[in-house]
Amino acid sequence: MRRVAEVQFQPLEAPERLADMVYETIRQSIMDKTLAPGARLTESGLAAQLGVSKTPVREALLRLRRIGVIEPDGVRGGRVIRPSRSAIREAYEIREALEVFAVRSVAERVSGADLERICDTAARSLEHAERGDQAGFREWDFAFHRAIAEASVNPRLKEMIEDVFTLIGTLRQRDFPDSRWSVDCARGHVRMADAIARRDVEAAQDAAREHIRQVESYVLAEPSLAG
Repeated sequence: MRRVAEVQFQPLEAPERLADMVYETIRQSIMDKTLAPGARLTESGLAAQLGVSKTPVREALLRLRRIGVIEPDGVRGGRVIRPSRSAIREAYEIREALEVFAVRSVAERVSGADLERICDTAARSLEHAERGDQAGFREWDFAFHRAIAEASVNPRLKEMIEDVFTLIGTLRQRDFPDSRWSVDCARGHVRMADAIARRDVEAAQDAAREHIRQVESYVLAEPSLAG
């Protein structure tokens, strides 16, 4: 197994801060496939690689297991979940339920800086997609959906949306192979933002639902996915 990350933790780091750093390091290593689907993970192995005690690693693995990113494998081990069509469909059903609700909540009352951020990130995602800048598009795609989650002013909802994005990021085999898909996705962002700005709750929900189902169809188009 490749080294999880080149991270040096300070010995006097506050315990809660250290736990967050360990979680984020393992999470990112799973999402970027450094820890590949099906890879076996153990507390002791990860703790040794990261140079920390088992406690923050145990907390991180429990959190990732709760999200669905890690499956149990033995008494003290786990495996990174393998992508499958059924797992992807389930994850997108959860995403649709959460994000459509968030969009409704936001469209009913958002204003000021939150609305400006939603519209700006949508426009920037389209700008980068049309330029063929996939890295830039990914950055602004995430920023757009995070802006909506934050504008919901519901910390628990925001956390649940971020968790389902972690699960989906793990299950996706790759980013959109066709740049036209990125453009279509970014246009969906703009439709959502426009409806939110008009406070058209029904149109915002419809745009969000259409966008999420469209992206799901692109992800499911991967021919190597298991059933």
